[in-house]
Amino acid sequence: MRLSLSAKVSALLVLIIISISSVSTYFFVSLESRSREKRLIERGTALSQALSRAAEEGLATENLDLLKKASYIIQSEDVKLVQVYSDLWEAIDAYPFEKLKEPPKREAAVHFAASDSPFYLKTDRAFDFYMPIRFRPSGDFPAVRIGFVRIILSSSHVKEGTRRAIISNVTAASIITLLAILAINVLVGKLVMRPVMSLYAAMSRFRDGELPAGVPPGPSDEIRELHLEFVRMCNSITEKERKLVESEQRTTSLFNRVEHAIFRLDRRGSVVDSNPRFKELFGEAVALCEILSGSRAADCLKSFPAEKVVHSEEKVCGKHGEELTVLLSLYAVADDDGEVDGFDGYIIDVTDKRRLEERLLRAQKLEAVGTLAGGIAHDFNNLLAGILGYSEILLDLSKQGDPVYKPASIIHSAAEKGAELTKRILAVTRKEKLETKPVDVNEVVRGSVELLQRSIPKNIEIVTDLAGEAPVIMADAAQLQQVLLNLAVNARDAMPDGGRLTIETVIVGKENGAAGIPASKGSFVKLSVSDTGIGISKDIQGKIFDPFFTLKETGKGTGLGLYIVHSIVNGHGGYINFYSEPSRGTHFNVYFPLAEAAEIEGSPMLPELGGSGTVLVIDDETHVRELCTDMLTPLGYKVLAAGSGDDGITLFRENRDKISLVLLDMVMPRISGSEIFQTLRTIDPSVKIILCSGYSPSGFAGIENLLKEGAAGFLQKPFTRQAIATSIKAALHTGSSA
Repeated sequence: MRLSLSAKVSALLVLIIISISSVSTYFFVSLESRSREKRLIERGTALSQALSRAAEEGLATENLDLLKKASYIIQSEDVKLVQVYSDLWEAIDAYPFEKLKEPPKREAAVHFAASDSPFYLKTDRAFDFYMPIRFRPSGDFPAVRIGFVRIILSSSHVKEGTRRAIISNVTAASIITLLAILAINVLVGKLVMRPVMSLYAAMSRFRDGELPAGVPPGPSDEIRELHLEFVRMCNSITEKERKLVESEQRTTSLFNRVEHAIFRLDRRGSVVDSNPRFKELFGEAVALCEILSGSRAADCLKSFPAEKVVHSEEKVCGKHGEELTVLLSLYAVADDDGEVDGFDGYIIDVTDKRRLEERLLRAQKLEAVGTLAGGIAHDFNNLLAGILGYSEILLDLSKQGDPVYKPASIIHSAAEKGAELTKRILAVTRKEKLETKPVDVNEVVRGSVELLQRSIPKNIEIVTDLAGEAPVIMADAAQLQQVLLNLAVNARDAMPDGGRLTIETVIVGKENGAAGIPASKGSFVKLSVSDTGIGISKDIQGKIFDPFFTLKETGKGTGLGLYIVHSIVNGHGGYINFYSEPSRGTHFNVYFPLAEAAEIEGSPMLPELGGSGTVLVIDDETHVRELCTDMLTPLGYKVLAAGSGDDGITLFRENRDKISLVLLDMVMPRISGSEIFQTLRTIDPSVKIILCSGYSPSGFAGIENLLKEGAAGFLQKPFTRQAIATSIKAALHTGSSA
């Protein structure tokens, strides 16, 4: 049976009132009983004292009818027994007399053995009082105890009075309790239950989504204030619920739109929730071990609870099996006991970023190698200048069959190859401006195949498939051949047990071109070199174009082959890519922009070399100064030479009216070529100056600026007699002054 709130409150109030009434009745009855007992004890003590004095007088007058004088005591209704004892507890007199021999209580004898104070005992129906009898012989002697008196008073009237008090008190309390219950029920129903039930109804409506309409009328009391607070609470909850819904919508929107892959794992590492970006990267992966390798996933999860968060860079498997580089963050989620209950995490895909960093690092390596190679090439060019120039002079001074002709020819040929090598190095390192001309790629392939057939083992078959239309590009033929030979040599090394080397050329449209080639180019020449060798593993494919990276044994490879290929192709405005699978070979594609008709022109006629005038040569290298003198003097020029900047400036001051042109080396000790140039221009603003250096104009800071400021030209070391004579003649015959 389920009681209503009103019944529960009424029952509680009844219990409280009955309890209060019962307690008050109990205390009243107890107090009344103790009061009656107290009065009985006081009366018994007084009677025992009176009886003690009467017995004392009787003993003093030798009247043994001790109780006769205390007849008023004996005749009292509540006196049940009166006895007189000697000091040795021998009965002397008693009322009623037949109870003379009734012995005293043992407790009384024990008490008076130690004390002379009055004593009483309470029994079920009576109080037993004892009082000592004292005798004082005279005023000079102390009183002595000569006996005891005993009075037993009935306590029945005390109990009867208590019973009547209980009845009257309970009757009154019951009437009061009944009236109180009725009054309280009425008040509770009106002042408490009705507002409480109204509040309960408002709560029920709010549970169903309806806001409370207001506060019921009534006096301002605690329940009404409670109702007001409930209304405010409902409004606050509704507002917070609205904000919570909005916040959840924003969070869900952010969760779905963020570019990071966000996910949640249970304690075993299974995915329990993830955002669309996660699914985009990893599909329907259901566990962390499907993304990471099993051991790495286990290591990450075992890091807890020693670490509350784990950050690491990982190689993971994407949705389509591709390898991705990601930043993984995992956060432990603890339960109420502090135990790890799951994990929250996010993944940032940094694959493209790492690739860009690798490219930047590669570019920095290329720049470092280029700087080193440029410096070496500059110094080498200075050395080659004398070798190439004097070998050319020796060839001019001799003829075939002379003893000196063959050595001079060999020296001249070697010097030309050295100059070509430094030129390639500077071109590869972007420190030499390419001197391109129309080149038929098919002709380069045919010439390279002839060389390859003499150097590649017989167990490797060389297959060519060349375009029918001549694929002409603007290129340096020697460098283009170097690209082809380097790729072919790598293919040879990849087929130690033999195979097939295929070289193809084809003209393709820009829609089939490679990324990175300007879209304005109409068509491309694709040069393909493929092999059936061991292939390149995926973990090193991103490093094959790095300088000095090689898998060959020490002494069998420098690691510069593909680096040089990549640099030459980029220098020609082209692009290279490749595809390789282990044990299935490698396929390289090199794209070059096809030359336009306007670029294909014939070679200009060689100018006449002879001339006249005075040329001042300022160069710190002795052999270069002497070479210039020996080259230019036979052509009709007078040469003045200076080994330092100060000497050159002095010679120019002294002979400024005679000097037609200055040949100035840019790299000089103590004072730079740029400073010498500005000083000479200050002395004579119309002076013609040809700059000379082992660096190219783009490879040495300041050369291009000086050319813009009015330098008459630039001559690259090493140079031939034709090159120096042509540069001087062009500078002297120009209409503008330097």
